[in-house]
Amino acid sequence: MNRRIFTTFVLMAMSTLLITDAAAAGVWEDEFPITQDPLPQYRSYITTAPDDTGYVLWPDWTDWEDTKVMLMRSTDKGHTWTAPWITFEGLPYDNMDICADADAVHLLLVEFYEDEEAEYKWLYYAKSVDGGETFTDPVQVGERENIEAIEVFTAPGMIYIYAQNYDHEYEQEYNYLYVSSDGGDTWTEKPLLPPASIVNPDFAIHDDTIHIVFGGFWAETGINYSQSTDDGDTWTPPVLVCDGAPPYAQLPQVAVDDNAIHVSWEDTRSDHLNIMYSRSTDGGLTWSTNLQLNDTFYGARVKLLADEDGLHAVWCQYHGDDGWPSSWGTSDYGIIWYKLSSDCGLTWSDEFRVSQNEAIPPISLPDLGANYVKLAEYGTGFCAMWQDKRDGNVDLYLRNNRGPCGGDVDGDGDTDLSDLGALLAAYGTSVGHPRYNPSADFDNDGDGDLSDLATLLADYGCGT
Repeated sequence: MNRRIFTTFVLMAMSTLLITDAAAAGVWEDEFPITQDPLPQYRSYITTAPDDTGYVLWPDWTDWEDTKVMLMRSTDKGHTWTAPWITFEGLPYDNMDICADADAVHLLLVEFYEDEEAEYKWLYYAKSVDGGETFTDPVQVGERENIEAIEVFTAPGMIYIYAQNYDHEYEQEYNYLYVSSDGGDTWTEKPLLPPASIVNPDFAIHDDTIHIVFGGFWAETGINYSQSTDDGDTWTPPVLVCDGAPPYAQLPQVAVDDNAIHVSWEDTRSDHLNIMYSRSTDGGLTWSTNLQLNDTFYGARVKLLADEDGLHAVWCQYHGDDGWPSSWGTSDYGIIWYKLSSDCGLTWSDEFRVSQNEAIPPISLPDLGANYVKLAEYGTGFCAMWQDKRDGNVDLYLRNNRGPCGGDVDGDGDTDLSDLGALLAAYGTSVGHPRYNPSADFDNDGDGDLSDLATLLADYGCGT
């Protein structure tokens, strides 16, 4: 390229610098609604397959006796979705869950039945190998008759189902792990730890180890951690994660990477619910001093995700007249916040507001608000999905995080003038040239050229 053309592109770059807004937490796209339906999308679930196909599931309880299990799919990271379709109907379904992997889309359903003597809740499993278009006939998993909490998760060649069953005779919850190694054709039931101790568990699998955290819902059990290396046959003794937490420590989440086990939860050690975090670098034997993640008042319902870019945390912020929800029945109004740790939980970014609703607390109820946030991972990046009442109805909103900043030549986590300067210094060179900079060759084609400049300009301001 001759010097005149090169100079023109430099001027274009400088012009872009002058007019481009620095993006807070830079990798976030704008939010957008993925449902706009007069029927509320309560009890929603999201999962992504390894090819980034996304699935969203929810029940249509307009007619309880004829619950419609609704599903929709996206193949472009949530930007467009199929029209929702009915996967199952004709029966009352009390609960459900979904998980997608490279083999199938796995679906759990809890069927409700009532006669003159008792109520029954049976657990069923179905799967789809055609992207959710069709599912196998549901098969009953286990013989328990009062299934409450459920979760389905997978590892290569394995399917796991957590189920909590309430035994009316003993007035006690019992917890089970169902394991299948043949694609869900048969299941093995395994009791899960001491029955009275498991409340509100969350699971993660890493290097063939199942990690579990659990804690009471307004009960004096704290937040505990255990693991199994033999598909749930045996479990390590539970270890207390929270240091000095009050009785109201609950709803824990666990994420695992190559360096640590990460746990986050909500508790009331500061007289109201806050988001707390701790990590273990010795396989769960000891835990770090608990750290409060939320800066804004009142945080709850945290979710964690560990990927190659770091540790991601999102949570809900609720507000009533004094900061607390006006009542637990109307506590589903608020804002979704996010933090990132790029150093395995040692330090965290500033809070970033994910939901772009206009409510500034305190707010009048009912009013604008976001709640029940969830995270789903892409091959690069991730998304947050939540229920939102800003339009007077419960709809689902989604916001994508595209992953690390493109154009970050110097590796400091942002794309700014120093990166542009480094790229321009190497512009027009190839491998072997003394000014060639492989960190500025974003497409790895051996040249510092226009495509690399375009990559930097597209993400300029990211992370600043």
